[in-house]
Order: sequence, then C-alpha cells, then structure tokens
Amino acid sequence: MRQRIARNVKRLLICAGAFGLASSGMVSSASANLLTDPGFELQTSAPNPNPTGIAGWANFGGANFLNTPSAHSGSWVLDTPDNGGGYNVPGTYQDFAASPGQTYTFSSYVYTPNALVAQSNDFAILQLDFYAGGPPSGYATGNDNLTVGTDIGTPAGSPPAGLVALPQGVWTLATVSATAPAGTNSMAAYLLDINADANGDFYFDDTSLTATAVPEPASLGMLSVVGLAALRRRRRA
Repeated sequence: MRQRIARNVKRLLICAGAFGLASSGMVSSASANLLTDPGFELQTSAPNPNPTGIAGWANFGGANFLNTPSAHSGSWVLDTPDNGGGYNVPGTYQDFAASPGQTYTFSSYVYTPNALVAQSNDFAILQLDFYAGGPPSGYATGNDNLTVGTDIGTPAGSPPAGLVALPQGVWTLATVSATAPAGTNSMAAYLLDINADANGDFYFDDTSLTATAVPEPASLGMLSVVGLAALRRRRRA
C-alpha cells in the first residue's frame, strides 16, 4: 500500500510538472529582450516625455547616438556627455506596460573614455522605475511606486551597495533587478549620467531588459485541481 501511494505521488508530481510547463502563463518564465534597438545600431528615437509608450530611446540632457570604433559591438553607442559637468544629468529611457509581481532585470555594458577620480561623483546609473500610470496614454505618470538603481563609476561618499567599478577604456557589464510593487501599471528603464565634472562621460551599449512573470493565482488553483483529480483516479485504479 505504501509503495502504491508513493508511486501515485510521484506520478502526480510528474503530471503536475508537465501540466504546468505546457500551460501558458502558469510557470515563471523570462521574456525575450523587451528593449527596442538595444544596441543603438538603428538610432531609434522616442519622444520625451513618452506617455503613450512609443518604442525607442527617449534621449534628454544632451544624450545622443554616437558612431565610434570604441563600441562594444557594432558601430553605435548611446553617449551621455559630461557637458562640462555641473550635474546636468543626460540620459535616456524606454517605457513599458507592467503589472505587480513582474520581476525586471536591466543590464548594459558601460564605458568611459576618461579616467574617473575617486569619489569625484562621476558615475552612470542603470535605473528601474515603477509607476501607477499606464496604457493607453499614461505611461510613467502618477505615483512613482519604486525606484531601484545600480551605480557604475565613482560616486562621492560611502560607496553604495552593488557599486560597479569602471576603469578607463574598459567595457563593464552592470545589472539591476526589481519586482514591480502593488499599484504598478507601467515602468521605465533609464540610462543616466551623474556628471559632477568634465570627466563624467559615459557610453552604453548592448542593453537588455527582460521580465519574469509569476504564476497567476487562478492558474495555480487549476494546477491543484487537475493534480488532485489525477491522484483520485489513480487511487480508484
């Protein structure tokens, strides 16, 4: 009897796993790259602000597409120039619809042609922001429910957790990840330049944004019902 129950439990687990893998949206899965023109090779622009979520990079503060032999791959990068310093913070972003519980991972290679001085407050940021505003015409509006970022370079003061060092002339990979909180309807992925002085010039290339969805409660309930039904059938057999 115990052996039969053990076999039934094993069959149930196999059945449940197969059912979950075959059912759309019922298991966590990472999406393809959500970003438009992630390598900047097409120089795809979007308006700033971008409340309707038009695909492309919404540049601001002097950020621009740059053709350079220093690109990590291809010929183009996103350049956030120092503009003489003074914290004018050039950057770019893309907007997306989002839902609570989705986990986003944003990554980019970062490069500086300059030697950054320790605690000079010259650093790049990969940042994720989650907003209450959403489709059709409210992307990245309303309450900012959560802001999470990773610093790359030489921020002043105590180094923040997760700081990524950036040697001169070396492409360096940085990543930030966050889960959309309750009340989220849209999100934005930002590339930013905090340029205290004339050394704060950063290139970005080969960016990626992926989303991992959690199983919906209804799907989990369906999985439980199917699994229990399968176990009852095997017990009667």
